[in-house]
Amino acid sequence: MPYPQNFETAKELEVIVRENGAVPATIAILDGIPCIGLTTEELEILARLGSKARKAASRDIALVMAGRENGATTVSATMYLASKVGIPVFVTGGIGGVHRHGENTMDVSSDLTELGNTPVAVISAGNSKSYCCSL
Repeated sequence: MPYPQNFETAKELEVIVRENGAVPATIAILDGIPCIGLTTEELEILARLGSKARKAASRDIALVMAGRENGATTVSATMYLASKVGIPVFVTGGIGGVHRHGENTMDVSSDLTELGNTPVAVISAGNSKSYCCSL
């Protein structure tokens, strides 16, 4: 989603979370620092960066931190970081899966590995459209 639509959508979602009795805690890595619960200003920084922010899976967290980069966390990284601060559940648009012919290429999203290893529940609209469920 392009800026400012991404920023406005994120703010609207945080309002919905609050209205339903929960505390929103958007997770990202900013200037190499994992941030749990972005301020409005931090959320806007991430939104303005858009695709310029590194897509950070759990395996990339240390690299993004060491390089003092900005990272938009994938489901796997969000799960990992959420688990470290006691967040038991989070919501996302879609999780990664297995690419077509994954039995040959072993192209499997780290989201699946993290789902099997990390005690955080993920509520998702489904799998990412770039993946398929049937091999």
